[in-house]
Amino acid sequence: MSEKDLSQAGNIESFQINSNTGGGSVDLSAGVVEYNYYESVLSNTISASATIVETGNEADGPGRGSLDGLPIRGGERAQIKISDNQGGTLEVPLYVNRARDAIPGTQQDLYVLDFASQEYFANTQTRVTKRYEGKISDHISSILGDVLPVSGEVDVDETSLEYNFIGNDRKPFYVCTWLASKSTSQSAGTGGSGSIGGSAGYLFYQNQKGFNFRFTLQYRWQCTRCCFKLFTTKAVFKLEI
Repeated sequence: MSEKDLSQAGNIESFQINSNTGGGSVDLSAGVVEYNYYESVLSNTISASATIVETGNEADGPGRGSLDGLPIRGGERAQIKISDNQGGTLEVPLYVNRARDAIPGTQQDLYVLDFASQEYFANTQTRVTKRYEGKISDHISSILGDVLPVSGEVDVDETSLEYNFIGNDRKPFYVCTWLASKSTSQSAGTGGSGSIGGSAGYLFYQNQKGFNFRFTLQYRWQCTRCCFKLFTTKAVFKLEI
């Protein structure tokens, strides 16, 4: 496929922000000048950001922008669907994390919206408290199923040795990342299957499909970060190897 094909325009099919207070919503698709979607094997959650330029006609009539008209204060659910010219579609449930860098003007308002997944917010309000005994992979499945129920798939590679611990009121994602550093694969031990001294290398991260606790050496990674970028009407999938 030629480089020219990859640079052709994509399309914002939906960019709707739903109010937390009055039940209303606003469509900002016409005002999005830049949109960046991020997922990484080094990040526990997905995120996104959008630069918005609006003329004040999007919410509550002329002269009032969406930041004050809806209003947008953080926590609002976003319905975002973007397609590129290669047939790819990006539609992931996201919520407004914050509004920043606002520049009000007489003719237009400029601001940036940061987005995060629902689990990002739930993680800040949830704690792991109980004692866990057994394999780390079982602990991960229990935390993501009972302590912090997550949406989408939960893909956990089995670990070898047992590890017992107490949650001590720590956040679920902190515990999962901490356990990843202590995990060894069921089949990668240097002295046989499941032996002490086996190969470490687990990663805990979220992608479009759900949450993953994966043994890195078992797979041939195609990319370490997936970034979906949209500039005005141009959408491109960018893979960094």
